[in-house]
Amino acid sequence: MKLNKHQAGRSLVAMIALIGLFGYVTYIGIKIIPVYTDFFSIRSTVDSLAEDMRSQQLDKSKYMDFLRKRLDMNFIDMHLLKPHRDGCEKTKKDVFSYQRGKESIELGINYEVRVPIMANIDALLSFNHATSVPLNAR
Repeated sequence: MKLNKHQAGRSLVAMIALIGLFGYVTYIGIKIIPVYTDFFSIRSTVDSLAEDMRSQQLDKSKYMDFLRKRLDMNFIDMHLLKPHRDGCEKTKKDVFSYQRGKESIELGINYEVRVPIMANIDALLSFNHATSVPLNAR
C-alpha cells in the first residue's frame, strides 16, 4: 500500500479563515449597500427635478420644496445627511446646491455619511453629483 507524503486540500484552519473573511466582507456589504442605494435615489431625484426644470420655471425655494417632498416619498431624511467637509465647516444648506448662472442653473449634491462598522471603526463615504439645466431651453 502506497501512502501520500503530501496532504492535498485545505486545512481546517484555512477553511475557518476563509469563512470568517467571507462573513466579514458580507457584513461590510450589508452596512454599506443601503447608503449607496440612498445616494442613487437622491441622484435620480435631482436629475428628474433638473428635467422638470427644463419645462417649468423653478426658483431655489420651489426647487428645495420639491426636493424635500420627493426625498420624503423615498424615505430619505435630509436632516441625516452631513455636508462634505473639505477642510472647513459648512452648514447643512451646502448638502444641496442651487447656483444660477448666466446660461444655466447648476444643481448639485455634496455630502458624506459615516457608517459605524464595529467598536470604534467607521466607514466614511462621501458623495458628489452635479447636473446643469440650460436657461435658454425655456
